[in-house]
Amino acid sequence: MAYKTFNRFLKSLSIKKKLTYTLIPVILVTYLLSVGSVYMVSFHETKSIVNQQAQTLANQRTQLVDSYLDQLRTETEIFMFDTAFQKRFRTNRSTLSLSQQEELNKEITQYMYSMIISCNVYVESITLINNHLDSYNWHMDGRNSYSAYISRLLPLSDTLTELDGGILYTYDKLDQGVVTIARLIKDPIYGRKIGIFMLDFNLGFLNKMTGVRTKDQSAADALLAIADQNGDIIYNDSPFSKDELFSVQNGSARLSADGMQYQIDSSKSDANDWILYSIINETALYRNINRNLVWQVTLILISMLLIFAVILLVSRTLSGQFRHFIETVSHTTAPDVHALITVDSEDEFRDLAQVYNDMILRINHLIETVYTKELLLKNAELKAFQAQINPHFLYNTLDCINGLVDLDRPNDIKKTITALASIMRMSIKGKEIMTVRENIRYINEYMFIEQLRYPDNLIFLNEIPEEMMEFYIPKLILQPILENSVIHGTSSLLGKGMIALLGKEEPDALIFTVSDNGVGFPEAILQLFRESPENHLDDTQTQSRLGLLNIQKRIHLMYGTEYGLTLQNLPAGGSRVTIRLPKITTP
Repeated sequence: MAYKTFNRFLKSLSIKKKLTYTLIPVILVTYLLSVGSVYMVSFHETKSIVNQQAQTLANQRTQLVDSYLDQLRTETEIFMFDTAFQKRFRTNRSTLSLSQQEELNKEITQYMYSMIISCNVYVESITLINNHLDSYNWHMDGRNSYSAYISRLLPLSDTLTELDGGILYTYDKLDQGVVTIARLIKDPIYGRKIGIFMLDFNLGFLNKMTGVRTKDQSAADALLAIADQNGDIIYNDSPFSKDELFSVQNGSARLSADGMQYQIDSSKSDANDWILYSIINETALYRNINRNLVWQVTLILISMLLIFAVILLVSRTLSGQFRHFIETVSHTTAPDVHALITVDSEDEFRDLAQVYNDMILRINHLIETVYTKELLLKNAELKAFQAQINPHFLYNTLDCINGLVDLDRPNDIKKTITALASIMRMSIKGKEIMTVRENIRYINEYMFIEQLRYPDNLIFLNEIPEEMMEFYIPKLILQPILENSVIHGTSSLLGKGMIALLGKEEPDALIFTVSDNGVGFPEAILQLFRESPENHLDDTQTQSRLGLLNIQKRIHLMYGTEYGLTLQNLPAGGSRVTIRLPKITTP
């Protein structure tokens, strides 16, 4: 019964749902739960152990620093409690013979050697001065003079007296890795000062203590940084700056540097006032764990791919039709008979293919019956508007020639006819889209004709920037607007008529303006253009501005309503027409 129910459930699903809801999820979840649970437990356990070991190592590093400082303190006690040494050290050398002075120097130097051997080779110098200002010095660097050590120790005398036996840390030569400690030498019985001493030791021993670097110079072991109570960095082999280290105060934090994650712990030294920072490079520490993670995830992915491959192999017969359907649809570039799908199965793919084929046929029919007709209608309207413009211009030009005949001006008649022929050639045979430069050439021809008609009262100004000349605009767009300014604007003036053609380039459009000092537009025409001039082509006032209406309709058909004409009257008299056209660089 359960099997039949499950079988009916599978039959009710599509092929994609059969694969999605059954085989793949069940196998995937089972596999991930079993493998993932085992892996996550082992991964976190391993990571915890490695982190604990690294933390222990970091603690050992800081403890070793304290241990070394304690050792220095202990070894310097030889000058404080060794009565044999103090007896020789209190001796005033000026009371001794030369041979006795040499013997005294050897004995005190032997004490210094004993301390150096106990502390190890990182001690670089020891300087002693007694109350008689007799000085003794051992130094490893032969380049430094005897007096240089004495001059460094004497200024510390007052401070050491105030410390009364406490250790003073100074860092005069820290740039060379040298830290200096100094203290009083006191009589252990009476507590009286018998002298002072200074010891230089090199921080180079810390490099050995903080472990070995990996080949890529990232610290696999603990790094170390040391700062004093004044906020000065004494030692730092980590990639962090002073400010970054000081942000970690008496606690721990995680910081990043050079794409790596570091665990930083700060603590106060038990031996002095130093702050010790132990830095663990967690990225390097977990590198092997992460590498194992990558390998294990890769193996898991490979095994999952094998499982999926088996599932796909078994279901190839069913999914083959699905892939065929997708490939046919994805390669469809036009809704024609080549886009139809043929399915030889009896399942839901047959119904899906039938619905798809019916849709393709309907789309193809709509394109043929609607889109094509609309395109033809648009082209027909453009031609009709152009046809309206051309006769209107021809009529006015012939009227101009007639006036020249009455004035008996044969040379001007010849120039006018030549200009008219050039304009008509452009209108009849020229391309629909022309450069601004070509349009301006024909506008100059037209304005030449108009200035012959009105020689005494028509001034034409043409200011089109050179950078606009190579853009493409429709022909016979600017000329009818200039014609409107002449006929309806300046021709009825008693004084000088002025017409200006200006241009400017905006980021997404070309702007042309035609301004005149004529009588301006009637308010009804301005209101008409603010509304929808295409709906008023039969009005009496509209007929007088047919050229402007045709241009507006033409621009709207070609480029959309965001482009077109804007009409306005100027406050000082006259009118302005602004033409907004798209920036087109190719015809």
